Amino acid sequence: MIIGRKMSDKHLNQEQFAHLIPHAGSMRLIDQVDAWSTHHIQCTTRTHLASENPLRMGDGLSVMHLIEYGAQSMAIHGGLLSGKSSPGYLAAVRGAHFYIDSMNSVTGALHIQASAELKIENGAVYSFNITDDQGILLLDARATVIHTQA
Repeated sequence: MIIGRKMSDKHLNQEQFAHLIPHAGSMRLIDQVDAWSTHHIQCTTRTHLASENPLRMGDGLSVMHLIEYGAQSMAIHGGLLSGKSSPGYLAAVRGAHFYIDSMNSVTGALHIQASAELKIENGAVYSFNITDDQGILLLDARATVIHTQA
């Protein structure tokens, strides 16, 4: 796949990017990639509604779990750019602003947008935001990932 400055609008389903991320089974939280470029990715998912979601506690998810959705979008983006899975650790989350108190009111899809602010050989810094189907902002944050393999 050729990576250019323009956003690719070719949708990728989970089967098409599963080999590019270290997550497996139901821990793959992103349903599809809607668009991506060298610096940005847009993803959509409804896995937060699934009763078998491994992050589910009691009757729902914590808003804190939205950070994992952002991090997985970052991982997919890194995999699309490198062509391989690059396991790593979420080293820092900064400037996280949660705009809801509970995930129970989010009944539609989550839309994740992430932008690479800095990419180095063994990591990256991204900003990301997550909105619902109505475009209501649920979370915005910055995150740093450090890869365990370069």
